[in-house]
This record gives sequence, C-alpha cells and structure tokens, in this order.
Amino acid sequence: MNANATPDDNRKAALADARRTLESAAHFTRGGGAPAPGHDADHASRAGRIEAEQRRLIQWAKENGKLGPGGRRPPVFAGGGEHNVFFQKRTPRYIKATRLDRHKGYGIALGSLTHGATPSEYLDRIALQNQIFEDDIRLERVVENEGKPIIITSQPSIKGHSPTQNALDELMLGKGYEKLDEGAYYDEGVGLLIFDLFPRNAVQAADGHIYPIDPVIQRITPDFGQFLRQEPYTINLR
Repeated sequence: MNANATPDDNRKAALADARRTLESAAHFTRGGGAPAPGHDADHASRAGRIEAEQRRLIQWAKENGKLGPGGRRPPVFAGGGEHNVFFQKRTPRYIKATRLDRHKGYGIALGSLTHGATPSEYLDRIALQNQIFEDDIRLERVVENEGKPIIITSQPSIKGHSPTQNALDELMLGKGYEKLDEGAYYDEGVGLLIFDLFPRNAVQAADGHIYPIDPVIQRITPDFGQFLRQEPYTINLR
C-alpha cells in the first residue's frame, strides 16, 4: 500500500485485489470463458463438471499460493446448510468453509434436474455479491480434503439487527429486481436470480444500510426465469 494513501484508498485497493482473486479463481476453475447458466444439466454431466472443476481449482490454488492446510480455527460459530462458520477476533471477520457433505459441496443452486452449485459457480456467486451489494468477501485459501477442495472465505463482521422482509423487498426493488416469492428476486435483463434473502441472512446497520450476508445468487436463462415466475413456490422447496 502507498504510505500516503488514506484508509478509504487502502480499502478500495483491498477490495479490488479481492475481486481480481475471485475472478481469476472462478475463470480458471470453470475452464475459461464467461460464466453461463448451468441449471439444465443432468446428474451425470453435473457430477463430471464438478470433478473437473475441483481438479482445476486445486491447480489454481497451488499456482497462486492459495492452497494451504486447514490450520487451527476458532470454535465453530455456526453450522449452516452451506458452510461452517468461525469468528476471527483479531480481524474481526467471519471465516466460512464450504461443506462437502451438502449441496454437492459448493452451496445452493436451483436446477431443472438436480440442485447444487459447482466450484466455479460458487466463486462467481461470491464475486457477484461483492459487486451487487458492495460487500468485502475474500477468498482466503483452498484446503484439500481427500482430493476435494474446501473453499475458505472471509467476510467482515457488521454490527446491527435483522431487517424486516419489507425492507429487503424495498432494497431489491430499488436495484431493479422483481419479486418472485418471499426472499426471491429476479432481474431478467442481467439474468440473475437472488434468493434465500431473508431477515436471518442480512444485517441492518445503525445508519439504516442493509448488508445481505448470505444470499444465493445464480445465473439463469430467460426460460428458467419464466418457469420460476409461473411456479415461484419451487424456489424455496430445496
């Protein structure tokens, strides 16, 4: 960092570096090219893609100094459906580790035939969260577990309270999203579905700013978006 830089300059530089790291990891892991919806894949092709992406993610982590041991972690703060969560007092940030035993190992994702995200989709989701909600999620490292990568990220601790669902609706409508169902929003123009955005997954700071903590962000096709408009109850069936 520049010695004459202000705290805001340093924060912007850190955010830019975190963004480049996530984008690099996601791009290499998916095998190049732009991110694209993959929700129409069947079980076999989905499993094959995940295995290939796991190998590429481990390779990327080795080449970029991000492959490391699990290390000593503080006691589990929470164990959710997608992550084990730890609190690191010295930062202070929450450390999140993906769970290989849930949702194909890399978070929730809706599918026509099978649910669960691939490693690159999970990394893309985090990059999108930083972009859409001005968050500061960082890819800390990748840990191997019997040849399968666990993705370790960190997220800042934010003091506040849970917002109301109405406040979350206002936030998303203000960003140009339409509401499909409770906690589920869609922007057809950019092809993004954001769901699982409930009060438990957001914090409202003292100044009124709302920080979504753990929404699911997924790229979908217009056809799938239209299906979800007609059958919105399927979004929260997982």
